[in-house]
Amino acid sequence: MKYWLTEPAKDDLLSIWDYTADRWNEERADLYIDALDARFAWLTKNVGLWKPRPELRQGLYSYLEQSHVIVFWKQRGGIEILRVLHGKMDVKQHL
Repeated sequence: MKYWLTEPAKDDLLSIWDYTADRWNEERADLYIDALDARFAWLTKNVGLWKPRPELRQGLYSYLEQSHVIVFWKQRGGIEILRVLHGKMDVKQHL
């Protein structure tokens, strides 16, 4: 299985990198984005650990990575990452 990101998810990662680089530094921002990327790949191999989110939309899943929630669904051949939102954000509002 593989994964890919929607445009909103790519924008989320850019915002996360910018915030982290401003708050700490570019090296830490790179490390955090790398950790998220590793988690995306890990999710493709650990289907049993996905959290179903039927209250948001049928077939939707999420997974918490540090302070962010990865929102995704299974698509043919992999998973599509829809959003990467801060844990304090209202997921439903940002889908």
